[in-house]
Parts: sequence; structure tokens; C-alpha cells
Amino acid sequence: MRWHLMAWSALVVGVAAAALTLVARTSPDVNTDGGDGMVLRAGYALEAPYAYRDAQGVLQGEAVDTLRAALQRAGLPEPVWVHVEFPRLIHELQSGRIDVIAAGMFITPERASQVEFTRPTTSVRAGLLVPKGNPLGLHALEDLRRPGRAPLAVLDGSVELAQARVAGLTDAQLLRLPDPASALAALRSGQAAAFALSAPSLRWAVRESPTLDMATPLSIPLRDGQPDIGYPAFVFRPGDPRRARLDQALSSYLGSAEHVRSVARYGFSADDIAAAHGMDPASRIRGARP
Repeated sequence: MRWHLMAWSALVVGVAAAALTLVARTSPDVNTDGGDGMVLRAGYALEAPYAYRDAQGVLQGEAVDTLRAALQRAGLPEPVWVHVEFPRLIHELQSGRIDVIAAGMFITPERASQVEFTRPTTSVRAGLLVPKGNPLGLHALEDLRRPGRAPLAVLDGSVELAQARVAGLTDAQLLRLPDPASALAALRSGQAAAFALSAPSLRWAVRESPTLDMATPLSIPLRDGQPDIGYPAFVFRPGDPRRARLDQALSSYLGSAEHVRSVARYGFSADDIAAAHGMDPASRIRGARP
């Protein structure tokens, strides 16, 4: 009886090992070619124009196209793309479920204490989306502090959430949501008075939403007494050697004619790129401005 039990246990272990081997060979999320050619698992959040799927379901955007171009220059293959809600991107990176974040994530001191950034790919100013005609006359985040107004929609974990708190908005005056689609729905329904996000993302949303518009002019939120301009970059776990390899590839690609043409269709200008060109992540973390 004891022999039968041992044999059965050995059989179970063998079957489990075989199953794990099969998963490793077939799962698209497992790096299979090893070494420097290892396939990166790239985490993205659905936020146009950084990353989105077109009508045919093809993934594209500023972050997506720039990562593809840089990986090609670095001699690395097309990544495995993994969709992750924006607030969970850093957690998934730290957990090892993804290897790089390609989502237009801004360099901030708080994030840099947990992860490592490449050089920024462009510069981005803040935006505020409001109903057509801007009926409440909103031209600064501080305008949302007035009593009796619906809250400001922001993405949970976003730079805009931090900017709103610096502007003096309380938790009761903020509607924290997981993705742009939820924020746009809240704004259209009147559940939110406005939606704060990067200007390129909101300009993209206006294309699809004729009842909404950008608040202009808009006072740029301040950080340490200076305009808080965002610098999106790719994000790695600390110590990952592929970050330096990708950063080197970016150094020759960013600002090139090929790069400018690629991102122009997403609403980024040569001036946006030039403002970030040559800036290393450390200078942004220290609060320096170009």
C-alpha cells in the first residue's frame, strides 16, 4: 500500500512538471529565447495617444511606436504586449509580471524612488477637458475648489491627481477613476465638472467627443514654484541592464526625422520633442527644467 502511494505521488509530480513545461513553451507571456534577445513583456494602459487600439484592433500610439523603433535599433525583438490598468502598472512591474512600462508615464521623484526611467521621449503640458463652451468658466485647477461644483475627474495614481492636491482640492472634490473611458463617461453625464489629463490625451478625446472641449486658456499647474511640465519615459525595474541598452538606442532615435514623423500623427510636435531632447531622467527627478 505504501509503495502504491509513493508511485502515485511520483506520477502526480511528473504530470505537473510536464504541464508546467508545456505552459512555458506555449504561453505568450513567458520569455523563451533568453539572453540579450529576451522578449520584453511591455505593459501598457489604454490612453490615447500614448497607447490604444485602432478600429482593426492594432495596438499603436506614441509610446508603442517609440518603443518598437528603439527596440529594433537595440537589436531586441517585438515585445509581448500586456494590458494593465494604469494604477497597477508599477505594481505589475515590481512583481515581475511585466518588464517595461510603455504608457506615457511621467518621470516623478516619487516613482523614481521605486523604478528606473529611460530618458524622456517628449514633453507634455497639462490639459483640462470640459463641456463644450466651458459653462463653468474653468481655467485652472483651483477653480474646482469653489463649493457646490461637481468633482474633478482624475486617473488614480496619475500626475494630475498629485497636481490637483497641490492646487488645494480635497478628496471630496476629486473623482478618482481607473481609466480615461470612465472619466469621459463621468464628464458627459455631469458626474464630474472637468477631467484633468495630459493635453495630448485630451486633444485626442475631443476628436471623438463633439460635446466636449479643452479649457483655454489654462493656467499650468505649478511644482516647486515652476510650471509642472510632464516628461513621459519608459520604465524598468531597478538594475535591469536592458534599460541602459534601450536608453542608448533612444539617444540616436529621439529627435530624428523618423521619430518626429512617427509621433506627429499623434499630436506631438517637434517643439514638444525638442524640449525633452537630451534630458536625462536624473535632471527631471531633481526638478530641473529644460
